[in-house]
Amino acid sequence: MIELWAAIVFLLCLTSGFVLWAWWRPLPMSALVNNRNDAVVSLYRAKKMELEQELASAQINRSDYDQALAEMQRTLLLDTSAASGSNKSANHAGGFLLLLVALVIPAAGLVTYFQLGSYSGLQQSYNLKNTRSIAASAPSLKLLISGLEGALQEQPNNPEGWYLLANSYMQLEQTAMGIKAFEQALSFVEIGSRQQAALLGQYAQAVFFDEGEFNERVNQAIAEAMSQDPKDVSALSLLGIQAFENARYEAAIQFWQRALPRAGEGQGRVSLESGIASAQQMLNKDSSHSQGESLAVKVSLANGLSIPASTQAVLFVYARESEAGMPLFASKLDPNDLPLDVLFTNSMALQVGTRLADYKSLKFIAHIALAGVPGQKSGDLVSQTLDVMIDGSDINAENKTVYLTIDQILK
Repeated sequence: MIELWAAIVFLLCLTSGFVLWAWWRPLPMSALVNNRNDAVVSLYRAKKMELEQELASAQINRSDYDQALAEMQRTLLLDTSAASGSNKSANHAGGFLLLLVALVIPAAGLVTYFQLGSYSGLQQSYNLKNTRSIAASAPSLKLLISGLEGALQEQPNNPEGWYLLANSYMQLEQTAMGIKAFEQALSFVEIGSRQQAALLGQYAQAVFFDEGEFNERVNQAIAEAMSQDPKDVSALSLLGIQAFENARYEAAIQFWQRALPRAGEGQGRVSLESGIASAQQMLNKDSSHSQGESLAVKVSLANGLSIPASTQAVLFVYARESEAGMPLFASKLDPNDLPLDVLFTNSMALQVGTRLADYKSLKFIAHIALAGVPGQKSGDLVSQTLDVMIDGSDINAENKTVYLTIDQILK
């Protein structure tokens, strides 16, 4: 880093040096001034020769000759002095302009770099390198914490260092210290970046461990994390835990399934899969999901059909009583997770008291809304409407699944 800044300062000084050299060197008299002076001198010589001829021919006497010559010399001196003075004034003004340019160049270069260059990326790279160096050289977790604390005291603008320190505190079950370190990391990280989203999820998890319950502080931290990244693993895991504690097992399964694609292959993925299995077991035991109370739906995308790029796209799965009727049951999902499984239960009812068992049949449809709001629009992707018998063997039968394939683009 020091070498880089030394090179930048050297180049800026070199650039200014060229300008200063032009300022210090003597400037030549302009061609216009030279030509004018030559003309004045030539005129003086011609008039002097005329005077000498007049003196020789006795047209004037010596006294008149001397007086006329003195007047001509005085005029010559005034004319040449005025031209030289004018040129010096112009050169003087130009010199000040060059001096101003020499001073502005380094300042403008630095301001431009800080505003338009990748200074933040350079600083981040330096912080990351320094943090990894401390982590690699620390023989134990306690020494790692000690080294990070010292480095961050000297250079606090290091979100990577604060993040590593926070996780180190959490490993030692020093939750309060971990939360403070996460807060420091969030104060220095770039707003709106993916790094900030990940930090918000980890911070929400730390707050939950500290509070031991889903209170207002924890829920607010989860909401902030989800607003930055709806696929954040930590936030989705917490939402799954919250749903599981409230006996909303199907919602817990959906949250944890959404977290799986970015959970990696370590212990985090194992925990998510274990939670999904536990929630599924609870669903099987829950009396509210007895015969006639749930229906498995599998949604997929037809081969060769792709989802247009859209950050607002949402997958809706509806169940209606009639083709034109209002949805009775609905699920809102991420279309990027296709293919996916949805377990339709009474908890998905859009009106309190509505139950699957109250209907002999329902019409199911899957709809990808590119604008993210209900209501079919041109360009949206939909499946065929499937009429499913609710009473009888079509619901809760072993290995019975309703398949919806999205294969149409609305005109």
